[in-house]
Amino acid sequence: MISLENKLFEEIDKPEESRIISEDKDKGILERESSWTGQITGFSSFPSGIATGHGISKIFKNSLSISNWLGVFTTDEGQEITFIGKDVNKEGKFYVLRTFFTTVEELGSLNGLVCILYGRHDMERNSFVCTGYKLM
Repeated sequence: MISLENKLFEEIDKPEESRIISEDKDKGILERESSWTGQITGFSSFPSGIATGHGISKIFKNSLSISNWLGVFTTDEGQEITFIGKDVNKEGKFYVLRTFFTTVEELGSLNGLVCILYGRHDMERNSFVCTGYKLM
């Protein structure tokens, strides 16, 4: 169970581009390449800013998707933090395991930070809304 004390940020992501790059009709698997931009609102000492990411998703015939993401989080002060993530999405709900990396000294506590995001797809606004919690 994730403690609410470990809440780091809220994030709203908007899809940018998306295209199918392969399809295996026999196995019922699509591969999709996508990019997105997100607004991050940090809590406590976690910074706010803009995240941009891109990656590949495998979408299975049972509607489950598994994605790998890579991106850059630019804080409101212009500092850059890279991140890598992996998510599982089913029926509009998703979990993301994300790790941050930075060489910016003031953000040293974020270097290697592992967090878990829980969210949902907001179809009305065509966005993905989630909350990030410190995992380790």
